[in-house]
Amino acid sequence: MQLPLEGDGVIGFIAAQLAELYRRGFGLFVRAPLILAIVAIPELLQHGFEIHLGMFESAARARALAADSGRWAFGYAKLAALLIAMAAAARFWHAQDGRWWDVRGVAWLRLIAAVAMFVGLSAAAASLEGRVSDAIYRTIYVAASFAVLPLLFAMIAALFGEERPTPLASLRSGWRGLPLLALLLVAAYLPTMAAHHALHRLALGRATTLIAGLMTLDTLVVGLIASCTGAAFALAYAAAYPGMARD
Repeated sequence: MQLPLEGDGVIGFIAAQLAELYRRGFGLFVRAPLILAIVAIPELLQHGFEIHLGMFESAARARALAADSGRWAFGYAKLAALLIAMAAAARFWHAQDGRWWDVRGVAWLRLIAAVAMFVGLSAAAASLEGRVSDAIYRTIYVAASFAVLPLLFAMIAALFGEERPTPLASLRSGWRGLPLLALLLVAAYLPTMAAHHALHRLALGRATTLIAGLMTLDTLVVGLIASCTGAAFALAYAAAYPGMARD
């Protein structure tokens, strides 16, 4: 599906994309629960450790234990699992039940190149701090931060094993898909993160059994974050590069 240019077509297109985002986000619980388990298991283990610490006894207790090293050990594992689950979800929807799990299909060299360009250009701009005036530094840093955003499509393409866009080509062609990608990512994150934080606040000071139930529900919400984000990547890529999409 190509990006519409104007008028009512844009509104209808956006509405359809948002509806498809949530259909896919919730649908992954049925279609590919294994992907959600990638992040759900470490999330559940972290919650178990937090309950053992007594982190949900009160807001003050939660703040005091927020930097606990054991909690962060689980946290880093969960963050890594979340990224893997997002990538797996995106590959699932692009492959349309194909071999999404086969990492040999990832264009690893182009993925590494795109990530290196993204990080390298941002780091080069950041390295100017203190070497030029603050006004010039801020201008260059903001410009560089925006300039590297189209590389996200090169990363997505490499993740899918598709030939285009290449990292260099994405710097020219990726701009057209960025507004939709941004919209879909906001739609994926805002409601799910709001639910995530609300469940944590609701659990404070509750009985242990209720805390366990709320954190189990929160685990499903974190799975939904991963599935919706993966769906956002797949939908935005399909719209920006329809010739390469399989759906």
